[in-house]
Amino acid sequence: MEQSFINKIKYIKMSAHYLSLAACLLVFFACNGNKKEALAALEKAKTLYENAQYSAAKQTLCDLQTQYPREVELLKEALHLTRQIELKEQERNFFFCDSLLIIRQAEVDSIRQYFVLEKNPEYDVAGRYIEKKAAASSYSMRIQTGINESGDMYLKSVYKGKTPIRHNQLKISTSAGEYAQTEIIPFDGGANYTFKDDNTGLIYEIVTYQKGRDNGLIRFIYNYSTQKLTAQYLGGKTYSFVLTSPEVESLVKTLNFSTMLLDIQKLQKEKAKAEKRVQYIQSKL
Repeated sequence: MEQSFINKIKYIKMSAHYLSLAACLLVFFACNGNKKEALAALEKAKTLYENAQYSAAKQTLCDLQTQYPREVELLKEALHLTRQIELKEQERNFFFCDSLLIIRQAEVDSIRQYFVLEKNPEYDVAGRYIEKKAAASSYSMRIQTGINESGDMYLKSVYKGKTPIRHNQLKISTSAGEYAQTEIIPFDGGANYTFKDDNTGLIYEIVTYQKGRDNGLIRFIYNYSTQKLTAQYLGGKTYSFVLTSPEVESLVKTLNFSTMLLDIQKLQKEKAKAEKRVQYIQSKL
């Protein structure tokens, strides 16, 4: 009886030993299998990188890091390859921006001839580009536009007459009833100001809509530039008139010029950003 009990104990110990050995073998083969799969994923990412399929390569490396977090050596290679990919992407961004800048600058140089740069050295920090016909017309144009040297565009509604109307808002409508209108600009002696010409006795009201306060009206005029457009000065006595061709043409040219200047600024920033990133990645490789 005692011998039988001892034999059972020996059997249990042997079974536990074999189970432990089997578990170790399972872990070994699982790890070995994981390493092969991780290595295959890394090789796939390298192939994608060599074929300039950078997005797919980065996704493969990201999956590798998520699925095989214990493959430390392979993950080090994956990190190095990730940096190489980003370096290529940033170099591509740099040259893309540089080539577009050349094209955009040529366009700006060709259209700049239609504008004059107005700048008072006494109080102007930055100048303003005014379309030549509008600059020559002075206050005869009721709808005036311009841009600062950075490319930001503004619009002015100008009134002159014997009696004030005290307007603070501009509305533009099409014959079909579609319209856009600016924000209300309260009288402040700056963006909304009035003066009287003592020589002619005429009263001038000039309201400036800038930094988005045109509320999309500039783009509205641009989009409907081939149609008859009616302007209304609101806020006091209503004053209406049909936009003239020179007023519309001036706005269209100014918006095109503004878009080009803003594009150049954006491209310059992106180019500088890519250049700094390239330098940083190179220092890590």
